[in-house]
Amino acid sequence: MQQGIGIIKRKNPHGVRVIPGFGLTFGVSVTMLACLVLIPLASIIWSAGRLSFSEFIQVVTSRQIMSGYQVSLSCAFMAALINVIFGVILAWILVRYEFPGKRLLDGMIELPFALPTAVAGIALTTLYSDQGWIGALFAKAGIKIAYTKAGITIAMIFVGIPFVVRSVQPVLEKLDRGYEEAAMMLGAGRARTFFKVILPEIYPAALAGFGLAFARGIGEYGSVVFIAGNIPFKTQIAPLLIMSKLEQFKYSDATAIAVVLLAISFLLMLLINSIQIYMQRFRDGGENGASLKKVVEPYEKDSHRPVKGFLIAVSVLFMVVMMVLPLALVVSSALKEGWAAYMRAILDEYTVKALKLTVFATASAVAVNTVFGIFASILISKYYFRGRQFLATLIDIPFSISPVIAGLVFSLTFGNLGWMGGFLQAHNVKIVFAVPGVILATIFVTFPFVFRELLPVLQAQGKEEEEAAALMGAGKWKIFSRITFPHIRWALLYGIVLCTARAMGEFGAVSVISGHLRGVTNTLPLHVEILYNEFNTTAAFAVSSLLVIMAVILLILRSVVVSAGSRKESL
Repeated sequence: MQQGIGIIKRKNPHGVRVIPGFGLTFGVSVTMLACLVLIPLASIIWSAGRLSFSEFIQVVTSRQIMSGYQVSLSCAFMAALINVIFGVILAWILVRYEFPGKRLLDGMIELPFALPTAVAGIALTTLYSDQGWIGALFAKAGIKIAYTKAGITIAMIFVGIPFVVRSVQPVLEKLDRGYEEAAMMLGAGRARTFFKVILPEIYPAALAGFGLAFARGIGEYGSVVFIAGNIPFKTQIAPLLIMSKLEQFKYSDATAIAVVLLAISFLLMLLINSIQIYMQRFRDGGENGASLKKVVEPYEKDSHRPVKGFLIAVSVLFMVVMMVLPLALVVSSALKEGWAAYMRAILDEYTVKALKLTVFATASAVAVNTVFGIFASILISKYYFRGRQFLATLIDIPFSISPVIAGLVFSLTFGNLGWMGGFLQAHNVKIVFAVPGVILATIFVTFPFVFRELLPVLQAQGKEEEEAAALMGAGKWKIFSRITFPHIRWALLYGIVLCTARAMGEFGAVSVISGHLRGVTNTLPLHVEILYNEFNTTAAFAVSSLLVIMAVILLILRSVVVSAGSRKESL
């Protein structure tokens, strides 16, 4: 068989014609990408074309819009910088040390993925207000957090920390510690060893995590809109300005702002993908990556115990302030008026209808994105063709694009003013301000999740087994079921869990396209916003607690999936 594989490689080094199914995977992937992402995004360019170049420049360079860009970019940059520092520390202690509660701490890292941004927003606002648990302490010293740039930065830190930790953690797991030992034997201290030996190895991963956190912060809306306060020229973020323009029916202005944010998002994702290509050289075990291998032993030398204790204490304090306290606040506020009031809120007619729509939209998005993720990950990992990296970048755009823009693109496509609006209206088909629009927006924001979990697994697997099976006459479906699927089943389940968590909590995109029709197009996060804006805070936190419970269940399921996958790998 090894001889057969060698013959295949010599005849066709890229395996495009050896493994069957290229046409099918390419056709399905490109069609779904075009229909669900690219064509809607093109609506922004089409709508922006209504403005002349001078009008476009006038809109995007106006004082208010420039202030919004400045607030979004500066706060996102500061949040990403802080996340790199604490993200590297968290990844370090999770890989190098053993301590009580390690698995719990590891599971909590992905809480921002699972927790709806609207819930995080009202929890952080209440926590850091002048009367909040933390905000009151700073208020005594004359420091205001909520409704300032500091509050915006904290919200962006919350949503961005998982990107850095999950980027750095796998690289640290594969780092050979022999080089560190050699450096220390030659007289290098711990600090010099870290900066000269370890940091160069994890730098690309940390930079990729920084880019992802930065991109997420620029486009973040749900968790920021509550704590920002929307103060003109002070705390107005760019996505919030888009919403304001839409509420004023200034669609051209909203589109112009969105085009600038879209360009920033695309450039960031292109940069991140380039970094990941660079990192792939290390993962593939090339000569530059010879120092990377799997090491799982804890780092428990006596001389490092003071450093270990300090790093663990810093990490735990960070997680308590950023993750535990907001959750505790949601639970305590939900039960503030007693169990009877809590039950009335969660059994309310509109709450039940919002829950049903949330479940339906989530299930639809997960089903569509699972199909796309399988086909697209196989296409990118198993076949070589021109534009492959560009295609992967296009798939990643929903990662960094603001959810507000995601809702806007479907409004510009299917709304009354959209290029398909007249056709849909003539045939009595309603998408915007209806359930189909909610589903499309949810699909868009969760589009890359399954794909991104499957791709690295398939890249690590290689394609030699599929090529050998094809040489022996196996068809594409048999190759997939017997060879490809067994390798990806745990990653697939993990991707489905993350996709479910993200879809369940979507707020910004759905807020734009739903119309906020109570009992019709309101999902649970939108229902929370309405209750909070009506100053019915107890009911808002009660409904939020439902989302928190579902998020915790998904995180537990994620932990079970990861543990089961790890045991399977070890066997």
